[in-house]
Amino acid sequence: MLAPLILLQIVALPWLALGDQRIINGNTVNIKDAPWYASIIVNSKLKCGGAIISKNYILTAAKCVDGFSARSIQVRLGTSSCGTSGSNAGICKVKVHSQYSSWRFDNNLALLKTCELLNTTDEIKPIERANKVPDDNSRANRISSGIEEKCFQLPVQLHGTQVRILSQKQCAADWKVIPFYLLKGISDLTICTKSPGKGACSTDRGSPLVIDNKLVGILSRAGCSIKPDVYANILGHTNWLDSNTKD
Repeated sequence: MLAPLILLQIVALPWLALGDQRIINGNTVNIKDAPWYASIIVNSKLKCGGAIISKNYILTAAKCVDGFSARSIQVRLGTSSCGTSGSNAGICKVKVHSQYSSWRFDNNLALLKTCELLNTTDEIKPIERANKVPDDNSRANRISSGIEEKCFQLPVQLHGTQVRILSQKQCAADWKVIPFYLLKGISDLTICTKSPGKGACSTDRGSPLVIDNKLVGILSRAGCSIKPDVYANILGHTNWLDSNTKD
């Protein structure tokens, strides 16, 4: 059985159908409202989140899969409950961003190529990439079945809470990397969010940030409610994504 550690983060989703059952700081969400979500399994253990971006590619954080062989990785798809239903897909190729560095915030991306094309259903389908970066201080809805504010509570179902987009300058200040924050990678290649008591934790890496049903970011560094959560900005990595998903 998979440990219940899935996290999604979704920004401004008027289309999202939230259920009535309340889990900690939010409402439950059916996988049909986030069919692009993928759970990344490494050596038979749930490691991270990710997003389906085509019929044969999953996007996640490089930190999740760097140093692991493709045969040690699977993705679980089509379920909003970590321990039940859904299906597993094998991975035949791992592409870690060439400029990824574990001590930086940016370029923390990896592509997982599935061994077979995915069959799209109401529960499994790719997400479109965003063509606009969200404005600073805009409100966001976070979808989570992951670790909550104290980094140890583990809800089972995906659920939605509210987060807020943070400016680069404030994000760098909160991480205490000013005046050299560009050297650490908080830049146009990243997006930050922060809301009291609603932060992600390290096991939530790779989780998608979405606005208007389009992919905006992939969780790179989690602040665990103490510091901002930092995402790889998808729009800033357009060329890398396009050139590495042609096959």
